[in-house]
Amino acid sequence: MPAAEVGHSNVTRWRRVLIALVWVMGLSGLGAWVAARLDVSGDLRLFMPSPRNDDQRLLLDSLGDGAGARVLLVALSGAAPERLAETSAALSDRLGKRAEFRHVVNGASDLSATVEGPLLPYRYLLSPTLDEHGIDAGFLRRQLTARIKDLGSPAAALIEPLVARDPTLEMLRLAERWQREASPDELHGVWFTRDGDTALMVVETRDGGFDPTLQRLAIGALRRAFADARTHPDIELEISGPAAFGVHIEERTRSDATRLGLLSSVLMLLLFGAAYRSWSLPLLGALPLASAALAGLAAVSLLFPSVHGITLAFGFTLLGVVQDYPVHLFSHHRAGSSARTEVRALWPTLATGVVSTCLAYSSFFAAGVEGLRQLAVFTITGLLVAAACTRWLLPLLLGD
Repeated sequence: MPAAEVGHSNVTRWRRVLIALVWVMGLSGLGAWVAARLDVSGDLRLFMPSPRNDDQRLLLDSLGDGAGARVLLVALSGAAPERLAETSAALSDRLGKRAEFRHVVNGASDLSATVEGPLLPYRYLLSPTLDEHGIDAGFLRRQLTARIKDLGSPAAALIEPLVARDPTLEMLRLAERWQREASPDELHGVWFTRDGDTALMVVETRDGGFDPTLQRLAIGALRRAFADARTHPDIELEISGPAAFGVHIEERTRSDATRLGLLSSVLMLLLFGAAYRSWSLPLLGALPLASAALAGLAAVSLLFPSVHGITLAFGFTLLGVVQDYPVHLFSHHRAGSSARTEVRALWPTLATGVVSTCLAYSSFFAAGVEGLRQLAVFTITGLLVAAACTRWLLPLLLGD
């Protein structure tokens, strides 16, 4: 080979290396920006239809933030009833001091959850008092006289903290009305199952039950509190409830996705190596895919305050199709020909596939679901960026 051609070949090689370095550095900078800005949420309400009126909005808020979604059922077993009762009392005391939990009930007499709860301002709307009496001077005089007698009775210790905020004891009347006829058995002052082998407890978390991330933190705090409160090494903790199910499903899904993702990546690299007998082509083919993923993340982080984890999981799965774009170019690349010439010939077919796929995913915008809109933005942005990288950047790295 003449010296001039050798020199030109070296210049071309260094030019390709420089383009690759600039591309990788750009992806690194975009990745750092996305990592600092992206807020990943686990609120499943993002995948529910958007509310159109106040009733639907109230229902949606209740599903995520209502007491039913935040309740955890706790069971303690594996030791003598006395030990279980001691652990239940100690655990209840520790959980009541933690910010992750709103209420802890295990059968022990505690009126604070009822009297000082969020329903206190609405007690007269919920109780039948106003249906039977008017709140006039005579009614209040009779009620205050009755409270004076109560303060002189053996129940004074229970009544005294309530008089200042609820002199007519409406919350106690509501508690009596809401008391179920059948309740768990009590043993040693706490709830037990009928056979006496398991101590029971109801815990209400402060955060919404539809956010697995926050619920995972709350369940972790519950387990740590149990480890500190356990009075016998054989006592076992069991947690149930919607939030516990959501956390378990999220952990199982993340584990399976990680394992399958690693396996598919290794198989893809082996397939590329067997098909093209080159170590550089798999690396070059990963650049459009990485560009698509980071561009999609940047787009959703700009357009939405938070991105659901399901959006990212399904989005990365759907973006797997962009790996076909460099594969088409590699398969059409022939010795002695220019990659730029080949990609120009391939571009009409490739662009048609990209546009048709984007049109299919654009139907998510009409679904009325925030999570699906995020998925559409993420996927469409990634497809367009991957196609542009394959069309204009990747041929510069392949050369002639």
